[in-house]
Amino acid sequence: MIYKPLFNIDLLHAYFLDQGDKKYHADNANYELSDDEKEDALRSYNLFDFIEVIPNKRTRSIAKNHRVLIRNHSRGIRVLTSTLSVNSEEGNDVVIRYNPLVELSNDVVFTFFIKAKDRFFLNYTDITEKKNNQLYYLSNINSSVTNIFDADGAIEKWEDFLITERESRKLVYNLEKDQEFDTNTPKLVTISSIEESLIEDIEDKVTNNTTLTESETEIFDYLNTSVQQLKNSGVIGVIQVKVAGDNATNLTEQVDTEDIQTGNFDLEKQCLLKNLIDFQIYIENKKTFWRYRQKSENQIMVTNQEHPLTKNGKVEIEKTDVTPQPQGTLFFPNPTIDSITKEEQDYYSEIFI
Repeated sequence: MIYKPLFNIDLLHAYFLDQGDKKYHADNANYELSDDEKEDALRSYNLFDFIEVIPNKRTRSIAKNHRVLIRNHSRGIRVLTSTLSVNSEEGNDVVIRYNPLVELSNDVVFTFFIKAKDRFFLNYTDITEKKNNQLYYLSNINSSVTNIFDADGAIEKWEDFLITERESRKLVYNLEKDQEFDTNTPKLVTISSIEESLIEDIEDKVTNNTTLTESETEIFDYLNTSVQQLKNSGVIGVIQVKVAGDNATNLTEQVDTEDIQTGNFDLEKQCLLKNLIDFQIYIENKKTFWRYRQKSENQIMVTNQEHPLTKNGKVEIEKTDVTPQPQGTLFFPNPTIDSITKEEQDYYSEIFI
């Protein structure tokens, strides 16, 4: 028996991986780090310094009952399953494949909560505000979300998986109905007493600006409260990976293997894929206007455009980059993440010079 990777999830945060203006992952290669620079950035990267990836109760039970290990890695998590090696034919060759010791049925779903644990996380992360009733949902299962979380190893952007308030309420409803996590349930409402059809009727009324009844309002408010309770605990998103995923994101496949008794390759078994299943997500860093306060001259200067906040590297700011332009020569340091204000829709980093 040997443990083999079932799938990986990597969460890559730009604030820690970018170098000033140069990005770990960019649409334009001219602004992207070289491969060597990326390797250097990853050496000091540790996701669990600022984020937790928490399997829910059902996933922990699945892991226990199926001999699956969930391990933290500096870039994310590694999910491994105990396997036996089996022989399979490929053309004229015999190759070794790996059969899970405990079969994983197609409907098995691994669920993880992504939880921020750094109190400054929202200051340096480009993410929807906590007050919004929206979550991020990454899944290899087709749903009302606009994107499938692919397992082809390509880096996908976290921002592409923000779901609507309606979808967020439905997600929390489904998770709570399955008793996937604990909530403080109001006395007059329990998840088990709410039919999904009623939820949909309420959502349709809200969409059409139709007045809700008192009981419907209570249910609607309860679901919004549940989303907020989850977000207030630090959860920013949910990842769900199903064994039989959509869009060619299956975790296993059926393979004709050797029957030891007969020597024929006609014994069908569930096997892990030959290529590692690797989900990669890139969380963008926040961009802010940089507001310099020069005490000696009683002057306030603001950058003409937003700039990214990064832990490493430096964004060069010249006096022509700020308004009003100062007289003489000034050194413009990059801001820290602990002093950020929001004015209307813009964010400002405050810097005293």
